[in-house]
Amino acid sequence: MEIDSRFIKLILTLIAVGIWVLIFQNAGVIPQVKPQRIAVDSAMRVMGAVDVDNTVFIKGSVDANIESINGYSKFYKDPRTGEYYVLPVTDPYQ
Repeated sequence: MEIDSRFIKLILTLIAVGIWVLIFQNAGVIPQVKPQRIAVDSAMRVMGAVDVDNTVFIKGSVDANIESINGYSKFYKDPRTGEYYVLPVTDPYQ
């Protein structure tokens, strides 16, 4: 009878630990073991960094805010040569 009691306690402890590991992974406290695959058909906002190992297909348009990338100018100065390049920007209101 004592062996059955210890076995049941061990199994219940392992189940409880497994449930708490899943809860902490979903909360972001414990990192995921493998990366998540996400496939969506609607708009999605991405905050933070994203590692892409393959091809990304984008339906629709992507907003690239030149001001946040390059300041307030459409021109890019190459730090190695000092030459200026025009960034390909299209104005939707022209």
